[in-house]
Formats: sequence, C-alpha cells, structure tokens
Amino acid sequence: MDAAQSGTLMTEGPAVDTTVTLMPTAGGNGAWHTGTVRSWTAGAAGLVVTSHVSASPATVEALDGQRVWVSTDSGQGDSVTPHAVFQAIAQAHRDDELALTGVMLLAAETRRGAVRAPASLPAHLTMPEGVADVRTVDYSRTGMRVEGAQDMPAHADVEIALELGDGLEVHARGEVLRVDETSGEAVVRFVELEEGAAEALERSVLTELARQNRG
Repeated sequence: MDAAQSGTLMTEGPAVDTTVTLMPTAGGNGAWHTGTVRSWTAGAAGLVVTSHVSASPATVEALDGQRVWVSTDSGQGDSVTPHAVFQAIAQAHRDDELALTGVMLLAAETRRGAVRAPASLPAHLTMPEGVADVRTVDYSRTGMRVEGAQDMPAHADVEIALELGDGLEVHARGEVLRVDETSGEAVVRFVELEEGAAEALERSVLTELARQNRG
C-alpha cells in the first residue's frame, strides 16, 4: 500500500482529552460510541497500544469484553495530528472507564476529517446532467475519490449509491468538489447520508485497511 495513500505509522499517542470513536468490529453488535483519552502507552516499536478511555456507563457496559475499532480525531483547522487507528479488546476498568489493549493498525493522513482506505468499489451517480457508473480510488465516511469521472461537472449535486460488498449498499447526497480532467478523477463530498450509512462506511473502511495491512 502506497504511503501517500495509507499514511504513516504513529508512534506518539494522542493527547489526553482527545476524542475517540469506539466501534464493535462485528457488524451486528451495535453502532459506534465515543470516549475521551485518559492515558495512552505504546510499546517500544509503537505497535502495541494500551489506552484508558473515559466513557459513559452505558458505553462501558455495552463494550465490555468486546473487540472494537478505536480511531482518534485528527484535530481541527491546521492540526497536523494524524489519526491513530487500532483494533483492541475493551474491558471495563471502572463504571465510566474502559481499558483498551491492541495493536496499532495505521494512521491516516493529517488534515483529513476521517480515515480513508484505497479500494475500487462500484458507485452509481445521478446528477441533473445525467448518470455515471464509476469506481472509487479511495473512500471514507465523509467522501470518496472516483475514477472515470472526466465528464462530471465540478460543484454538481449528486445522488450516490455506493456498493460496499457483501450485498451492502449505502446511499448519500453529495457534491462534486473538483474534477481532474487529466486523470479523470473526481473528489465527491458526502453532504447527507442515509441512516446507518456513516457507521457502515467507517466499519467498511477499517475492515479494508486491516485486510490490506495483513496482506
């Protein structure tokens, strides 16, 4: 996987009070939760991570004993803090705190709102100017980059049907941010997602990154 696409490994953990997203790795085990970093310790190579995260008692009860995806906020504005992403076992440490132990997967690029994965997925786009069947170059829960889009007008509103695999399709309303006429690639931002689509996209992205990392 190309470093420009996948980002770099992160050996320094996020600061205390950083917001984290906690999502069960099994799709049927509920939606995502959020927590706040209280401590973060990485092994000598920066790969094995132990973190304590404060969360609501309901979150602690729901996730105790589960395997979860953990991803940190990359910050806002001019922040250059990368996403930390890892898979961990969550265990209740207190009524309002989880202990997370796992292996660092990767860090996404800085200055992006969400973790993205390089993948070629089919997408059907409907615009006032017509329809287009394209494939993704990469995608996240906030948008996607697609190829075969040289005829798409920039700033167009678009209805999106994106196939994530295993018969799962998500729908969104989006906006074409820019089009590269030379490469035929376009960047599309998701403006409005159907219910459950953000969680489905995030889980799909993290699962795809884990698959590529193992390869």
